[in-house]
Amino acid sequence: MSIYYIDNNVSEKTDDELDIWNYDPSLNGKMSGSLENKFALNINDFNRLFFSKYKIDYISKYFSTKGQDLRVLTHPYKTNTCFEKAEILGMWDPLNVIKVFYFENVQKGLLYAVVIPETGCFIDKRKLKDILCLPEGEYIRKAKVLPQNMTYGTCSPFVLADDLKANGGKVEKIIFDTETLVIKKMKRTLDDFSFGLDHRLSVQMNYYDCFRMLKRRYSDLIVDEEVLNLSFKEKLIREKGTIKIAYEFNTLNYRTAQFINSIHGYGDVSITNDHIDELDLPEILMIPKNHNVKEG
Repeated sequence: MSIYYIDNNVSEKTDDELDIWNYDPSLNGKMSGSLENKFALNINDFNRLFFSKYKIDYISKYFSTKGQDLRVLTHPYKTNTCFEKAEILGMWDPLNVIKVFYFENVQKGLLYAVVIPETGCFIDKRKLKDILCLPEGEYIRKAKVLPQNMTYGTCSPFVLADDLKANGGKVEKIIFDTETLVIKKMKRTLDDFSFGLDHRLSVQMNYYDCFRMLKRRYSDLIVDEEVLNLSFKEKLIREKGTIKIAYEFNTLNYRTAQFINSIHGYGDVSITNDHIDELDLPEILMIPKNHNVKEG
């Protein structure tokens, strides 16, 4: 894996020097380990290599102006889920890997994006419908179409102006979680986002900084709401002088997910009678128990 960052003191490179599929140890078959190599590029080369073809160089322009952390990573193999991304990044906390779900208004065809860290739970679509103030008779489902330059497994909040409903596109709202914004602003974590169409690339920035960047660019499109609420069932069993408490979580807020993650990390997971109608189950949960998984 390799890290690319902006340094405007670096001279511009030739096309051959930007052939990363040839020289990058993460891409040329050498399967370089996690975060082993760093490459500095001036902003023009950085955009030319990663962002310009997707017309999202507004990201690098904002972060270079603000002097905030921004970097692109290359990966030795493709990833589709946040858990896969966390594993390939080594000791990376899944809560610092950001997933973006696009939901579609069945009746109107409009798209709503939800930008959240990987907590291990699914989005409560009933709560999302309330957040969106959808009237009776309108429903949402997993989007069957996506904005430009995205595919399932690389969804991102980095839309183009043409994607917006106001400009004839389909995207009406992009929602960040309020509690997560507060914590990420304070802790200044570096968070991993997908972008573009290549499953072997990701871009890293702080979740709160990403929100501010998009809010400045798209104003009313970008909102924050309490998307990650805490919803669970509690089962209390008293037997022979002991009490056993079992919790079944429907959704997790950031603080609870962080607490659970700090206690357990990785471990054996069993799934009983699980039924998912629209959102895919993270593949890491289906790994056999004898599979070697890094301890978190």
